[in-house]
Amino acid sequence: MPDGFESAYVYARVCGSLARSYLGDRAKVLAMSARVGEVWRAIFGESPPALPEAELATAAERGVSARAIEALRRIAGSLLRDEPFFAALVRKWEFAYLKNALASIVERSPEAPDIEDPYLKPGFDIQGYPDLDVMLRKTRYQWIIESGLDDLPAVKNALDRQYYTELWDSITTVPAGLVGTIPDLVRVEAELENLVWGLRLKRYYSMGAAEIEQLLIELGGVDVRSPTLRAVAFRADSRSEWVGWKWENLVPDSRREDGGDWYFDVRGFESAARRYMYRRLYRRLHLEFDTYVPLYSYFRIKEFETTAIHGIIEGIRLEAPAAEIGAFAAETTGGAS
Repeated sequence: MPDGFESAYVYARVCGSLARSYLGDRAKVLAMSARVGEVWRAIFGESPPALPEAELATAAERGVSARAIEALRRIAGSLLRDEPFFAALVRKWEFAYLKNALASIVERSPEAPDIEDPYLKPGFDIQGYPDLDVMLRKTRYQWIIESGLDDLPAVKNALDRQYYTELWDSITTVPAGLVGTIPDLVRVEAELENLVWGLRLKRYYSMGAAEIEQLLIELGGVDVRSPTLRAVAFRADSRSEWVGWKWENLVPDSRREDGGDWYFDVRGFESAARRYMYRRLYRRLHLEFDTYVPLYSYFRIKEFETTAIHGIIEGIRLEAPAAEIGAFAAETTGGAS
């Protein structure tokens, strides 16, 4: 067993942290807050700084992200640095920072965005900002120099796909006795990411299967694309075409607001996919407590929590109806809305 990894200790820490997290019903209660300052007090246990509501919301979102990162670092310790799989897993933070930096270049911002994670040491030279060649030459991101930033959404999509490719390839480094069902969890996650992305592209941008296929995650040796390519060929107004499809159990039973015929609700499908993945992660972390699965599940579940809290803060700032904010919080963290 790798140095620094004690399965019983890690499992206990993961369970303890999740018990205190804003998931399910706790997220719904948090969503009932009337002001961003109330959310701040609930999460951070202190009075909020004297800032305008919009600035306070931004500070709170950053603080929530920082707390999630710090929680994982406390539990996983040196594994995040010494184990290739976990290094690839948390490189998601680096990918996110790079995307922000690239956006700043496109917007001609004179300075690079701040690094909010004090432990993050980017695998590229941010001191070279805004010169792409200086920043990215001889790094895993060198391809961006050649592609350029004329189509920033395409670059961001390619970075998302690169993240999953690297994560998938790193699984082979995990000792056999510790890998558990991580390959299956990553495969299902990538497949659902493809589905949500592909169905959005069809619904909102009228893209065809050939265009969509080029934008999907690909994992070596496994097929995570065909369910999406099949789904985008179905008619959105024909429920019968979805019968027998691999992910039919996630298809919402939706009708138009005017009482018309059934239609495929992309947002409803995305919510169902999130709930499915959350529950799958939560179940596996308890069943495979003597492997790396609890740590992997913990990372992903904290992502769900962070997304939910960010949505709660934004909803309160925009004065959205409390019921809508609560429903979003619940569905994002695996609960029923």
